[in-house]
Amino acid sequence: MIIYRFATTDDNEQLIALTSASGMSGEVSLRIDRKPDFFRLLTMRGESKVFVAEDDHQIVGSLCVSAQKVYVGGEMVTLQYVGDFKVAEPYRNKSVGARLCNALAEYVVSIDADLAFLNVSLGNKKPFSFFRERPGFPDFDNIGIFTIHQFLGKRQKTSQVSSMITSEDVSEELIEFFNRKYAGYQLGSVITKESLTGTEILTIRKEEKIIAAMCLADTMEAKQNIVTGLSRRMKYLLRAINICSSVAGISKMPSLHAPVRMLYIKYLAAQSNDKDLVTDLITYARNLVYARSYSFVSIGLHERDPLNTCISGLFRLRFKSVGMLISLKNNRTLIDKVIRGIPFEDYSLV
Repeated sequence: MIIYRFATTDDNEQLIALTSASGMSGEVSLRIDRKPDFFRLLTMRGESKVFVAEDDHQIVGSLCVSAQKVYVGGEMVTLQYVGDFKVAEPYRNKSVGARLCNALAEYVVSIDADLAFLNVSLGNKKPFSFFRERPGFPDFDNIGIFTIHQFLGKRQKTSQVSSMITSEDVSEELIEFFNRKYAGYQLGSVITKESLTGTEILTIRKEEKIIAAMCLADTMEAKQNIVTGLSRRMKYLLRAINICSSVAGISKMPSLHAPVRMLYIKYLAAQSNDKDLVTDLITYARNLVYARSYSFVSIGLHERDPLNTCISGLFRLRFKSVGMLISLKNNRTLIDKVIRGIPFEDYSLV
């Protein structure tokens, strides 16, 4: 008989195995490994709960929820981030996923939660039915398409502005600068010292004041993106890039069944979304990626994010997903603010 319960640290190896058995198909097929500690990424997301389905001491399904502080309409609220929805192949279409969803629904209701968010591959509608069968609860709203932009590492000449980029430690000035930026987003992260600790921070100053800043994160110790398959077109493209990489001064592309070495642009802010400042920071990051033998530097942007105009024309690989949001208390004011605004998602933690 299948039982449903909260996970413990004793479940680490089985949860890692379940995650490794799952993946996403497409032109580039991926799976995300969580070695050596499945729970580490959850700790980075926020206070988390993991629900598992267990059959004869074997974990066959998982679903997680993490509490995060975010901005909606400039005010701080708590968001429940839903992720890691996985069911082992032999147990699919046998109500295991539905019962995991029910367990999560009962939990978030019991803690008086309101906003919940999940992120799914474009075209995937299966996870949208968490609350559809529960009387009195609304369903998820589609808040738009997010695109993960992956820029190749590239050795490039630095501009005069790039020469002003300096590495800094976490400071109150930096925290305030980022919070002014992300308070203008919907679901924008509330930036704290803890959320910046362990990242690489780069700033541009004018008259000693920060006018642009970028925060880079390497999450390889918490998750690894593994390429499991490539379309014929993508195989030819990556092969061509690798052939000319040393001459062109660009990073080597990842190999099949090996982790993709990647840096994430966790946060990026520039006064007035100045295109020159943004492109100079991204150019600087691409130089770092090339020099350190990574393949990509990645940033996730909503389709309405003004930063999209700053990166137009730059070659990158793109992966699209859909953001889904629900107010369990049917607070349409909050939902409408998010839908009308520019949502944000930290893809270093996905």
